[in-house]
Amino acid sequence: MHKIVSPVFPYESDSLGNTFPIIPLALAFTGKKKEFYALVDSGATISVFRAEVADSLGLVIEKGKEMYLGGVGGRIKGYLHEVEIEIAGINFLCPIVFSREYLVSFNLLGREAFFPRYRIIFEEKKKQLHLEVGRQG
Repeated sequence: MHKIVSPVFPYESDSLGNTFPIIPLALAFTGKKKEFYALVDSGATISVFRAEVADSLGLVIEKGKEMYLGGVGGRIKGYLHEVEIEIAGINFLCPIVFSREYLVSFNLLGREAFFPRYRIIFEEKKKQLHLEVGRQG
């Protein structure tokens, strides 16, 4: 029998009243586990987090695989790391690019490794995001 767990995350508002699908998550690295927030971004292939997130976990950004990411805002240099992530009670390894050049206010959760684990519903009318997780039980 499958039980569906479907946490609902209300959109967060900025100071101008704009709303965004931002969810809580935890990252773990070498025994340190900390909580953060990230924007669920269906337009991003990979997750991108700010440098202070890596620094707070004791992760040396430059020890990752150097890469360049391009998007609407231009091109930034970052470093790819596999980091343990927990979202809605599910733990998995997630490729995350950490960048000292990424200065946007939101960490981004991209599709790779994250989207395939959930049925993600952006409910714009109600300004909320659902993450459906199938569980055995």
